[in-house]
Amino acid sequence: MGLYSLIEPFWIEQKVYVINHPDIPASFDNARIVFLADIHHGRFFSRSRIRKVVDLTNKLNPQLILLGGDYVEGSPDYIEGCFEELGNLSAELGVYGVLGNHDHWQGADKTRETMAKQGILSIDNNAFWVQKDGQRIRVGGVGDYCEDVQRLEITTDKTLESDFVLLVSHSPDYALDITGDKVDLLLSGHTHGGQVTFFGLYAPKVPSRYGQRFRTGEKMVNSIQVIISNGIGTVLLPIRFFARPQMVIIQLEAS
Repeated sequence: MGLYSLIEPFWIEQKVYVINHPDIPASFDNARIVFLADIHHGRFFSRSRIRKVVDLTNKLNPQLILLGGDYVEGSPDYIEGCFEELGNLSAELGVYGVLGNHDHWQGADKTRETMAKQGILSIDNNAFWVQKDGQRIRVGGVGDYCEDVQRLEITTDKTLESDFVLLVSHSPDYALDITGDKVDLLLSGHTHGGQVTFFGLYAPKVPSRYGQRFRTGEKMVNSIQVIISNGIGTVLLPIRFFARPQMVIIQLEAS
């Protein structure tokens, strides 16, 4: 277990989900979205490793890139370098991101300013219409579940029932706070898949009030499809056990 748990953090899985939904416009059929969460650049996750993640992402030729927060770990000194690397992400329809709890601890204002400087659009309690060939989807986000407020109405108030609405929340716990049926897809990280698990079946510690339910993977919460990424980096110690780091790839299908 010891040696393997030190190797697994470098073994990134490209986890693919196909999302078929009647609200996805025809122009977004086969559109590819890459979702990256929990990089935790710091003492145990170097700039060169971020660079590798960026290169892997760009080779997928995504139309849209979404970032799920927790960019740095341990010190605000890592913020600038992290976003200098993430600024090289390339997607036809843009790069968007929310903040996580660690970003608030290390400096939310500095994180947002540095994101903006690198051309990454904040969807922290913010939203955009993303357009392609005259059709559009709504892409928004909410503030961190522990360290901020969540203003879902900014994303949903201007939408119709027929609009496809994609929301990013750093923590998956927010899924159970959403009422109504205005959100179609929710992307989250935060849990690291438990980071250290009993062979992928159970994690002694999951940073969620709902425990194993929101550890990892695809869930249905009321009418919302929820995808929870294991994330890229680690916290506390640079180890993983049967909770491989993930780049989540969303393939949209218009039905």
